[in-house]
Amino acid sequence: MGKNSARNHAHQVNRQITSEYSKGLKFLLDREEDQGLEHLIKLLEVSADSVDHYSTLATMFRRRGELDRAIKIHELLLKHPSLDEQQAANSRLELAEDYIMAGLLDSAEEHLVWLVKAGHEEALDPIITLYSQTREWEKGINMFEAHSELFTKAQHIKAIANFYCEIALTSEDHQIMRKAISLNKKAIRPLYELGLFAFNQQDFVKAIYYWRELINQFTFCAPLFIEELSLSYKELNLTSQFHELLLELIEKGGVLIKIKHCQALLEQGQNKQAFEFLTDSLKRQPTIRGFSFLLQLMAKQHSNNADVLDQIDKLVTAYISKKPDFQCQHCGFTSHTIYWNCPSCKHWETIVPARGIDGF
Repeated sequence: MGKNSARNHAHQVNRQITSEYSKGLKFLLDREEDQGLEHLIKLLEVSADSVDHYSTLATMFRRRGELDRAIKIHELLLKHPSLDEQQAANSRLELAEDYIMAGLLDSAEEHLVWLVKAGHEEALDPIITLYSQTREWEKGINMFEAHSELFTKAQHIKAIANFYCEIALTSEDHQIMRKAISLNKKAIRPLYELGLFAFNQQDFVKAIYYWRELINQFTFCAPLFIEELSLSYKELNLTSQFHELLLELIEKGGVLIKIKHCQALLEQGQNKQAFEFLTDSLKRQPTIRGFSFLLQLMAKQHSNNADVLDQIDKLVTAYISKKPDFQCQHCGFTSHTIYWNCPSCKHWETIVPARGIDGF
């Protein structure tokens, strides 16, 4: 009798919940959205068995911009005793996202820090973005040093490397950047900034050391500093070593490396070799910048047609100037300026010199 009584009571409660749930859905189907949503929220206080349903409902609120309702649902879910550990972590993460969108950054940080301390790697993306937005570089570094085992993705390591760079540039203590270099996964900015600092101090030996290491690891970023690197070699009367470096990079480098190689051949008086190398490169990999340089070579060799070729080159140059120099490899954002942190997707070091027929 006791078992039957308990079973009947459970069935009665389930029927009541199902009835109330159906009633809320009916409001939605009848286009009485506000009344239906409020009804479902009240039902949440009775039962949170359908966690996925309510998470979907909260997501819908967030997309509609009704953040107060989304926050209310996630807060109620988080307090419910029947949630398992993963469901509670997901609800806490979603609540933090709600807080961020609502501008309640301190509340969002509190929940994200809790998740990181509990070992939830999925909280790293939003908290790194949060610290990037608020420019709290030291907090990000302290979190990394305390929970470095969670930082397994290259994007997370690059973010921390850039946090070190931001602190170094603010404090003018460039030694801090050496910590970024020591990280397991390499980042572009620390070596670039150290090379630039040395170059501005006219310490060309160090500039060559840092930039040479950088260009060997990340040849695609050569357009950022190739002119300064060339000048550094020239100031030390080591131009021949720069030419040797170009030869090492030709196969994996872009059109700018090839143009620099052509210029080196021209300086050595090997005009024919330069012309043949460039035309052969353009046949295999056509680029607008390479074509522009070819026009300049032809104008010097054919003085009779120099005016016409110069006019064509001006048109090509005008076309190039309208094209973005940099593009984010994550979201596609384009720019004429380098950004270490993409303004669109907020990823670090995903904006690189443009590639392809219009690129470098």
